[in-house]
Amino acid sequence: MFNKNLDKFKDRELEAEFIKHENAAAIKYIRPAVLVLGILFFLFIIPDYYLTESMRNFGLIFMIRATFLALVILLYLQLKINPNRHLNLLWIPVYAFIASASFLLIYYIYESPNLFIQSFGVVALILVFFHLVNRWLQAFLISIFLGSGFIIVTLTRPEEVINFELLAVSIYIALVIVLSSISAFRINMYKRMQFINTRELQLLSETDSLTGIYVRGKFDQELSKWIELANRYGHPLSIIMFDIDDLKKVNDRLGHLAGDRIISTLASLVRRVLRKTDIFARWGGDEFVILLPNTEKDQAYELAERIRDLIAGHSFKAVGFLSCSFGVEELRKGDERNSLLSRVDRKLYEAKESGKNIVK
Repeated sequence: MFNKNLDKFKDRELEAEFIKHENAAAIKYIRPAVLVLGILFFLFIIPDYYLTESMRNFGLIFMIRATFLALVILLYLQLKINPNRHLNLLWIPVYAFIASASFLLIYYIYESPNLFIQSFGVVALILVFFHLVNRWLQAFLISIFLGSGFIIVTLTRPEEVINFELLAVSIYIALVIVLSSISAFRINMYKRMQFINTRELQLLSETDSLTGIYVRGKFDQELSKWIELANRYGHPLSIIMFDIDDLKKVNDRLGHLAGDRIISTLASLVRRVLRKTDIFARWGGDEFVILLPNTEKDQAYELAERIRDLIAGHSFKAVGFLSCSFGVEELRKGDERNSLLSRVDRKLYEAKESGKNIVK
């Protein structure tokens, strides 16, 4: 299910669905968190003023902090304007990298920085990265960049560093990175397993176990949604309702298991000729409904005839040939869910009364 790096799903569509889900959940706390952290990063200019001996160096540090704050404000506004775009979460690791580079540059500019105080800053940033960056592997790589960069910059001023102090700091930073990586990895795996379980439970509640198509409750939700959209934008919306002619006789003669096999096979046949945007559901027993967005009645009628011919021409195992009766209706101005369903149900009844195996 997962790629070799254990960072994402093998299925690209599933990964995209998960990222979209995570984006919607994470954006709520990432926006304020990014802004607060950007402001805090800038406010460290106050101790910088007292710790920096050269005003030229202080000016450089001020420019770095101010530039980063400006970038954070831009990100904050971007997240607010387009809160659901997948691109937004891709910017988070970029900003984490910029924050790391800014911190290292400021640390390099300092004349006589305190090693332990600065190492606390490194640890704090690493912990923040693992909480804000969506992918644990990205957070790990950025943390490695920050930690190793900190040690390299420290080694540029060997006269100020005691070897065992640098060793201790290096161990602390490495421990924080390792422990945070393990924790983030486990959380990542847990989120993905929880997403899969939730997704499967949702599918079970929305789909019919026998046919794999939508259940009536899910169809009702989709119907209400599409009626609202059709009324708002003036798009056509049609519905087909059909059932199997004389299935009761088959059940009485061969048993309900045979009837179930017919229903399952029929649903598979119909699904082959439907568009991805069409909503196909089992209305109950041997009765089915198809909702056709952006489809006028004449087009829906043609589709119903095509489905009728397809079913009538198929030989069902142990039964032979069967037929279905169809009702077709289109949404009218002022229609609601019940009025539309009532009319298409009446059309189906007329088809039954007219001799079956026809479209009304």
